[in-house]
Amino acid sequence: MQQTSGERWFQGWRLCLIWTLFGLCLLGASGFPRVLLGADTPSKKTPLFETDIIPILRSYCWSCHGDGGRRAGLDMRNYPLLLDGSQNGPVIVPGSAEESPLFQRIVKGEMPPEKTPEPNVVYSPIKPTPAQVETLRAWIDAGAPARYTRRKFNRREDPKLTDEDRGWWAFQKSVRHPAPQVNGVDRVRTPIDAFVLSRLEEKGLTFAPDADRATMIRRLSLDLLGLPPSPEEVDAFVADPSPTAYEGLLDRLLASPRYGERWGRHWLDAAGYVDTVGVDNDANMIPRHDIYRYRDYVIRAFNADKPFDRFLHEQLAGDEMVEWRFVERFTPEIKEHLIATGFLRQAADSTGAQELNTPDIRNQVLMDTVQTVSTNLLGLTVHCAQCHTHKFDPISHVDYYRVAGLFLSAYDPQNWRNANVRNVHTVSAVQRKIVDEHNAKVDADVFKVSEEIAALEKPFEEKLFEKKLESVPEEIRDDVRTAIQAAADKRTPVQKFLVTKFEAALKVPLEERNKAIDQPVAKKIGELAGRIPKLQATKTQYGAIQALWDISGSTAYLYRRGDYQRPGPRVEPGVPAVLDDPENPFVIERQGRNGGRRLAFARWLTRDDHPLTARVFVNRVWQQYFGRGIVPTPDNFGASGLPPSHPKLLDWLATEFVHGGWSIKDLHKLICSSAVYRQASRASESMEIRGAELDVDNVFLWRMPLRRLESEAIRDTVLALSGKLNTKQFGPPIPLDPRPDGRVAIATAQLSSPGDAFRRSLYIFARRNYHLTELNVFDQPVVRHNCTRRNRSAVVLQSLAMLNGETILEQSGYFAARVSAIAGDDCKRAVELAFRLALVRQPTGEEIALGEKLLAEQTANHQTEGKLSPKDASQRALANLCQMLLNTNEFLYVQ
Repeated sequence: MQQTSGERWFQGWRLCLIWTLFGLCLLGASGFPRVLLGADTPSKKTPLFETDIIPILRSYCWSCHGDGGRRAGLDMRNYPLLLDGSQNGPVIVPGSAEESPLFQRIVKGEMPPEKTPEPNVVYSPIKPTPAQVETLRAWIDAGAPARYTRRKFNRREDPKLTDEDRGWWAFQKSVRHPAPQVNGVDRVRTPIDAFVLSRLEEKGLTFAPDADRATMIRRLSLDLLGLPPSPEEVDAFVADPSPTAYEGLLDRLLASPRYGERWGRHWLDAAGYVDTVGVDNDANMIPRHDIYRYRDYVIRAFNADKPFDRFLHEQLAGDEMVEWRFVERFTPEIKEHLIATGFLRQAADSTGAQELNTPDIRNQVLMDTVQTVSTNLLGLTVHCAQCHTHKFDPISHVDYYRVAGLFLSAYDPQNWRNANVRNVHTVSAVQRKIVDEHNAKVDADVFKVSEEIAALEKPFEEKLFEKKLESVPEEIRDDVRTAIQAAADKRTPVQKFLVTKFEAALKVPLEERNKAIDQPVAKKIGELAGRIPKLQATKTQYGAIQALWDISGSTAYLYRRGDYQRPGPRVEPGVPAVLDDPENPFVIERQGRNGGRRLAFARWLTRDDHPLTARVFVNRVWQQYFGRGIVPTPDNFGASGLPPSHPKLLDWLATEFVHGGWSIKDLHKLICSSAVYRQASRASESMEIRGAELDVDNVFLWRMPLRRLESEAIRDTVLALSGKLNTKQFGPPIPLDPRPDGRVAIATAQLSSPGDAFRRSLYIFARRNYHLTELNVFDQPVVRHNCTRRNRSAVVLQSLAMLNGETILEQSGYFAARVSAIAGDDCKRAVELAFRLALVRQPTGEEIALGEKLLAEQTANHQTEGKLSPKDASQRALANLCQMLLNTNEFLYVQ
């Protein structure tokens, strides 16, 4: 029968496929013949490490000698590491499987073990198959061949730096430029003004007029404290004719304990601070124990104006700056330094759960830490080089692992401490031993007293029991007694039946027993019971510090394509080459028992001539005041970021900051004293028109930008206006209650005091997700790593929360009660006071008239529709007015 063309084509295609498969088998194509012939069929070719041996080692050995650990100092993840052997010597002898300890232990069945030295971790008893053992034998006997042996970095992993790479503006040392000459000399209060005005005059623009004093005190109070000024403070400042009144106001605000809470919050954003430990995907998570100590450390540091260089040293390497391991007693300084390292404990770490304590998650904690540190302190996207050399910036693949190596001595995935045990106690080891011994003695004394009490109570209980036992048939009475008195796990089936049937009826209630005890014995029991609280009160407690410290001197390797299972050549811990100064290179000096890596890094970051650290920080401070940084991308000063709008000003601020002793408060005072900051948010009509044409986004600051308050400042200001704000500082976070309808509220039932519900938002349980609802709608950041710039959106949920939210309705009522207590029944005065409190200004005549009309109409409505008394209706109407003011843009924005 003649074949059709289609049949001939199909038969030819099938023949080609058969010959192709046969050819691949002959050529030994990588991996394919093993799949075709079966995983356990040994290849007839000489085995290679990469294709034949790694799959075996990964299956049976790496959990102890690879990505899961480095037992006995042996790492089998690549060929050079395997050749290095263990702390006991070589594990393979190329050319002789019989002389290779690795092979011999596998043949004898000693490896892999059925159990690991770790408690509660049992490995599968599965051993390598005979075919796999023979593959190992053939490989070692053949000389242990490998495709890749020891090698250095290639050009893609560590490309040579060019002059263009080094010439990028952010990698150049800051230059202290002289303040430029400007025409509007009368508007120059500080050198900052000269730099900004110079750019404006180039475009034919100038500053807006100065803002009035009431606007300025509100602006300063909200910017520095996150809270509004009181009417008394406003009146005193407005009426003060002294030329130093503004400077005095600045000094008072910077000295307020509220300042550290406001600006500490900004730092905590950049640090990625949360009170959770893992990825936070469960709505009902509880706070991480004692991490709040780091939050409190940051607040105290800002209030004390701790120099920024010292601030960084303590956070990056506090454990390396003090001797704490073997001291007799922890001083306040030691505790502060250990608490400060909580900065490096912010990465999501789920390894406290046994099933999540895996190599991939361990490595991710290390990588997330590198990302947070680099974006916060260097303003660079170093993490882009985890898998390959950076596509835009001169940050090589090797550079990434140099930086990661700085933290590897503390976050070593092969020598890991899970999140539950990675903490230091608040007392030294010596003190802890003393405390534990004392507490154990107290417990023993309490137990002894409890036994004495039990001995006095027992006869009365037994008597009542025997009386109840009389209700049981006499034939089985002894059996029932024996069954009940027997240990639960020792009872026979018959005894279990008897207990099930009679125990409930024979149980002696405590009230019945206590009533049966005679007076002398009851008195003796009361005396003994009274001793227990006194004994318990003598116990000493200590807490935990979520700290970071060196646990190994682990070697860093380049992970090819970012895969921790494919370690390449060794990498010396260090800094990106483009930032290293050839004349003063980065050097690690060992600090006593510590590796010194992180302290060397901290000192390198705070060198006077470091090109990035000061620039990055002053840029973020500028961003908080003007809504936009001089560099608009605060976490990316690289080529893919946006360029600075005022490069010479950025350099001048950075050098001024460093030469001024790294004082953060001095930096604030310098910026807030400038004419740039003190100008109004609205310019003259002609300047508004010109500015809209030449600089519509106000990048060059021809007027003060309008900025919406952050979520915490909105809530805190509402609480301040209502008179309910609780200014208590520090301590554990306020718990949250995620509700079934999706809202998240304060967990009032769990509060130690009802007033804690009204503490500042900074002290509320900080989560990656599931924020307090009134914070969430106003763009509380979702914290994957950290947040160097908050988003500000305008969505309908914000209006709904302000109009219908339980919190706003409740606080509007308190706000109205505060106004009413002062204004009484005077409607005009009530309107004026409500405006002064909420908006920090006097209302206009029209606003007073509209306010009085609103009060009258709403009072009538509440009386008619709500059936309220005249007094209650009037109070509800005033609450409506107060809520209306809280919904205005003027309240929500800083002018």
